[in-house]
Amino acid sequence: MNFKKIAATFLTGACLLGALGCGGGGGGEKPKADNKEPALKGKELVMYVSFHEDTAKELSKLFEEKTGCKVKFIRLPTGEAVARLVAEKDSPKADVWLGGTIDAHEKMKADGITVKYTSPEEKNLPKEYVDKDGFWKGTYLETLSIGVNEQRFEKEFKSKGLKMPEKLEDLLDPAYKGEIIMPDPAKSGTGSTFLTSITQSMGEEKGFEFLKKLKANIAQLTPSGFTPAQKCGSGEFLITVNFLSDQMNVSNKGQKIHSTVYPNAGWTLCGVSKLKGAAHDKEANTFIDFMMSKEAGDAMVKTANGIACNPNSIAPKGSKPLKDLPLFKTYDFAKAGKEKDALTAKFAGL
Repeated sequence: MNFKKIAATFLTGACLLGALGCGGGGGGEKPKADNKEPALKGKELVMYVSFHEDTAKELSKLFEEKTGCKVKFIRLPTGEAVARLVAEKDSPKADVWLGGTIDAHEKMKADGITVKYTSPEEKNLPKEYVDKDGFWKGTYLETLSIGVNEQRFEKEFKSKGLKMPEKLEDLLDPAYKGEIIMPDPAKSGTGSTFLTSITQSMGEEKGFEFLKKLKANIAQLTPSGFTPAQKCGSGEFLITVNFLSDQMNVSNKGQKIHSTVYPNAGWTLCGVSKLKGAAHDKEANTFIDFMMSKEAGDAMVKTANGIACNPNSIAPKGSKPLKDLPLFKTYDFAKAGKEKDALTAKFAGL
């Protein structure tokens, strides 16, 4: 992926409980009122969703307003979504998988669970954010960050002569043993992104040496990528490493987390893919079209604080420009997808 092109693109523009019970042109304008029936009135779409419930609800509402199509979804962490999609491969129960990290979408592509769909709306996105083979499309960008509960650090740790952790090596300090909460790489796309980015940036041998030391300080691994930010914000744990947007969501609600995008930080796109054998084919295509619109991008920024892949969408409040983030620029999504299972098993055995 050409990072310079990505950075240049974003200088100007900047991925629940089931509701069953990660269209539109690039301008994102709402359709003008007329006497025509919405194109998909009376139709329905079923999705598995692997990002925030509020975001999925807003996107579903906007899509129904735009097309008349009812949307039903179940929210699942990335790992659970992948397991369900694999189990349902021969008899799919959903039409679209929305959210989840791109390494996981690459794995579903390789396993024959998703299907190619070339959308006329792909022109709205930089080519770096659309699968060259046509399977997945990016929706928004996420970057990993070290999050620290500011109040607890100032009160309990600063007096010990410790500095605010700003690089991964800082987390190996024995003072933080039992104070770190992180997503589980086996169940969370956030955790998987952390694991694969570490092994790619450090090399597998050195990466696992670091991970073994870090794991000794970790108190809890969670199925969800968002939970660690919540528990760090509440002060139950001092430190987390998860996506910056999750930490910003917690901070913006009053539980202040000090966030630092560390050197060579892992990052990903939250994707959308069409499932092979989808019962609602036209509806799935139209929804994927909609996800590349400015309107959908704006909704994701407002509800999830991610950087929308549509460069015409608004920028997240308080976020640095992409050019200023010290990301691991050569992170390889396809390689991460291929190595995910083996690396996850190795991590579990540490």
